[in-house]
Amino acid sequence: MKAMSGNWLLLRSLVVKDLKVRYKRSVLGFFWFLLKPLFSMVVYTVVFTRIIRFGGAIEHFSLFLLTGLLPWNFFSASLNSSTRALLDNTRLIRSVYFPRTTLPVAGVVANAVHLALALCVLEAALIAFGHVPGPSIVLVVPATLLMIVMVSGLGMVLAVGNVFYRDVSQLVEILLLAWFYASPIIYPLGRGLVPAPVERLVMFNPLSGLLEIYHACLYSGVWPPAWTWISLLGWTGLFLVVGICVFRRAEPVVVKEL
Repeated sequence: MKAMSGNWLLLRSLVVKDLKVRYKRSVLGFFWFLLKPLFSMVVYTVVFTRIIRFGGAIEHFSLFLLTGLLPWNFFSASLNSSTRALLDNTRLIRSVYFPRTTLPVAGVVANAVHLALALCVLEAALIAFGHVPGPSIVLVVPATLLMIVMVSGLGMVLAVGNVFYRDVSQLVEILLLAWFYASPIIYPLGRGLVPAPVERLVMFNPLSGLLEIYHACLYSGVWPPAWTWISLLGWTGLFLVVGICVFRRAEPVVVKEL
C-alpha cells in the first residue's frame, strides 16, 4: 500500500514538473494546447470547404474538426513526450531507483490535464452553436481514460525503442503525419464521404473507435455504435499488456544503456 502511494506521489511530482517546465516564461501557457488545434481547424476548414469543398456536407464543419483535433493533439503530443521520456530523464534514472514506468506515463497525464481544459472550451462552443449534449456525453470520461491507458502502453514500447535506436523519435513524427490522415478526424465514417473499402480499412485504426466516440458524444449528442467500444477496449488492452511486458523485460538493459 505504501509503495503504491509512493508511486502516485512520484507520478504527481513528475506531472507538476512537466507542466511547470513546459510553460516556464510562456505568456499564453495552457492556451497553446488549444491554439494549435484551433489554427489547424482554420486551415483545414478553408481547405476542405473552400478549395476541395469536402466539409460542406457536414454542418458546422469547424466544430466537427475541433472535436477530433483535440483528442488527436493529445495523442500525438503524448506519444512524442513518452518516446523521449527515458532519454530526457537519464540523470534521474542513474541517480535513484524508482518505477521507471512513471516517466512515459507522466507526460501522458500532463497532456490529459490540457485535454480536460480544452474539452470544456469545446463543449461551450458546441452548445453555443446548437449542439446540445445528450446523456451520451458521460461516455467521454471512460473513453478518455481508456485513451490515456492506450497511449501510456504504446509510449512505454516507444520509449524503450528510442533508447536503443535514436531514430525512433524521428520515425514517430513521420508516422503521426500519415496516422492523422488515416484517422476519422477530417471526415466522418458511415456518411458515404469515404469509399467503402477505405472506410472498412480505417475502422481497424486504433484511434478510429475513440474518435467516433468523441464525435458521437460531443458533436452529435448520440450514443456511439458498439464497434467503437470493442475497438477501443481491444487496442487499449493490447497496447497496455505489450507495453508493460516490453518495458519490464528491457528495463535492466535500458538502465545500462543510459
